[in-house]
Amino acid sequence: MDQPTPTREQLAQQVLQLAQSRLLADLRFLSPALERLRTAEYPELPGGPLATDGQTLYFDADALLRMFRAEPQRPARILLHLLLHCMLGHPFQPQEKDTVLWNLACDVAVEEIIAQLELPAYRLTGDAVQARHRARLEESCPQMTAVQIYNSFLEHRPEPEPLREMRQMFHQDSHALWSVRPGVRSGSRNAGQRVQAEPEQDTSDEELLPLARSEDETEEKLSRRRRQQLRREWKRIARQAEADLRTFSRRFGRRAGALMDNLAPITFEECDYSEFLRRFGAQNEVMQLSEDEFDLIYYTYGLKTYGNVPLVEPLEYRDDRRIREFVIVIDTSGSVQGEIVQSFLQRTCDMLRQSGSFTRQVNIWLIQCDAEVQSVDQLTDLDQLAELIPRLRLRGFGGTDFRPAFEYVDRLLRQRKLTRLDGLLYFTDGVGTYPEKAPDYKTAFIFNRDDYISPNVPPWAIRAVLTTENIRLLPTQAGEEKG
Repeated sequence: MDQPTPTREQLAQQVLQLAQSRLLADLRFLSPALERLRTAEYPELPGGPLATDGQTLYFDADALLRMFRAEPQRPARILLHLLLHCMLGHPFQPQEKDTVLWNLACDVAVEEIIAQLELPAYRLTGDAVQARHRARLEESCPQMTAVQIYNSFLEHRPEPEPLREMRQMFHQDSHALWSVRPGVRSGSRNAGQRVQAEPEQDTSDEELLPLARSEDETEEKLSRRRRQQLRREWKRIARQAEADLRTFSRRFGRRAGALMDNLAPITFEECDYSEFLRRFGAQNEVMQLSEDEFDLIYYTYGLKTYGNVPLVEPLEYRDDRRIREFVIVIDTSGSVQGEIVQSFLQRTCDMLRQSGSFTRQVNIWLIQCDAEVQSVDQLTDLDQLAELIPRLRLRGFGGTDFRPAFEYVDRLLRQRKLTRLDGLLYFTDGVGTYPEKAPDYKTAFIFNRDDYISPNVPPWAIRAVLTTENIRLLPTQAGEEKG
């Protein structure tokens, strides 16, 4: 009996399965990424034969078959390109960016990774032209990460025609289903529905996004929560891939350098600085109504039934985690940037205000220190700190030695200028000489590093690492947590 002729969708599925099998055979570290995506057809998918929203791998059967007939290796190459986008978190980034430049930067970064992996079976006809463009970019972007390339594009935006050519050259998959901006419905599209585009001459992926608006804030919050969950899942997959590359897939060696550079910001453990400050709170008695231990029903019933006689008296106070004495030390060695220091102090001040971590009467000491103590300011409330930050002048710019600041704080304790020190926060960008003996108070070192390296600290110290971008985003994070 003759076998029925396979449909175009079945043929496209076979092409996709062949691409997946090749990737599993050649790049085993992609296995968790391939397993994460289910497949579904998406007829007339704009912008390319493959697309993903982080959950489903959509394919346009007709476009995929045409591409396979023209270049049999291209579907596997596009699938590799798409998987790297997800592992590097490109589809889940906040949408405040210039979409055209961000999409191009992500494509260039991924194509650089593929080129460095040196996979002859995945080469395409346009790779040589790509290489020349990437070589020029490497002069200003040595690591060739998406963020680095994007910032370079912002500083030196390409002219319209060269920009259009670069987009065509590096474009492989569709970005139409990447994270939608606030107010645009996401996650509610079924496979097979078309993505409508606005009638523009130069149609970008941003213009291909669905035009349906959210009906209320609930849908927007669900969309944001869904995006955050997907980002966490792909971050876990990226960590697995990084571990695989360091162990079982070591044969790639230096060829995986670009991939490891791009994975570093994704697998890096970002510090939740607001939670970090909360943990520095101390148990102090705060005079206020204890809502948790007071039953308002019995209280109002007593007033109504017996006149001014409540059945339950409210507790006048409760124990709360509040900070009263605090020391902030700023490393003013030669590599410190004044703008970043001011940003860090301003964000710290803002979050302490929002979280209510301080009692009304406080004793804050702001110390500047490089290889010796250069400046000391004593503050009695957060308003003084806020006023000081804009006019703060850094002093020092020598070497880095942490010991003089600790010696100064110990002297304040002996002089009883500090009596209930709740914690010392040391903001630095490098490694210095630590005290040999553990201090009698909680100590945390906040490292400002953009190389995603966590310096070693003594066992008695707490360590956190903030990138420059992380510091600048702190107000938004604090605001989201508050909301």
